[in-house]
Amino acid sequence: MRKDIGRSKIKTILFIISFKLKLYCKNLPLKITNYSTLIFILLLFSINSFCQTNVKKDVSNYLDKTIGEEILNINNGKIHIDPYNLKNTNNYYLNKNFVNGSVFYDNQLYENILVKYDIYKDELVKSFENNNTFGITLINEKTDYFLIDDKRFVNIDNKYKYPKAITGFFEEKYLGKNISLYIKHIKTAKETIIETTLYTEFKEYNNYQLLYNSKFTSVNTQKEILAIFPPLKKEIKEYYKKNKIQEETNPYQFKADLIKFIDNNL
Repeated sequence: MRKDIGRSKIKTILFIISFKLKLYCKNLPLKITNYSTLIFILLLFSINSFCQTNVKKDVSNYLDKTIGEEILNINNGKIHIDPYNLKNTNNYYLNKNFVNGSVFYDNQLYENILVKYDIYKDELVKSFENNNTFGITLINEKTDYFLIDDKRFVNIDNKYKYPKAITGFFEEKYLGKNISLYIKHIKTAKETIIETTLYTEFKEYNNYQLLYNSKFTSVNTQKEILAIFPPLKKEIKEYYKKNKIQEETNPYQFKADLIKFIDNNL
């Protein structure tokens, strides 16, 4: 009985706070406003006065379900603006539409949310309230990793704290016993005028990075790989000869399989 009374009081407090804050935020300039911190502060005072530990857990679950998605930490960010007039290409990974994915953001995992990765700006964009046109640019420093199309992208700056020449989001292609392979997806932009309209065309290329002995090294060519593993020179050259077709048709998987082959022979 006491627990039910506590829950009822909490729900009433949350409803009043949420309603007043939403009214206030409507009068603000167009931006994403996160007022969850204030709600939590006021909520904690209420909890301490009439709740037990198990009720606190119920409050946390109720907050996520009742107050709504708009107050989650992952909605902290700037409104996403895409200024490009596109024609045949785009600045995103896969395509320009939001796709289902997962994000570990601000020390919390968010699953089954709509996201898209802007390769050109190296930024992750999340759909706001499942809207395909309105998005939020997430803060890179708070994004540890995200998954799109079963591909895992990690924030190199957050995962590896030691000094390095690379930065940003990398696809985690192969994690081995001694070495690991990361792929940096990069897009360059070029403006073209067709009749009287200005378009932005994007071209994609990749930068393969090998993590070995706590150091990142470029492995885009056979020569670069041989320079790192001279004792395996003969084996590596033979591997290139035997898998030449795969190198041409599926370079991502070829590189991953090659690094795995080297890893198993170290």
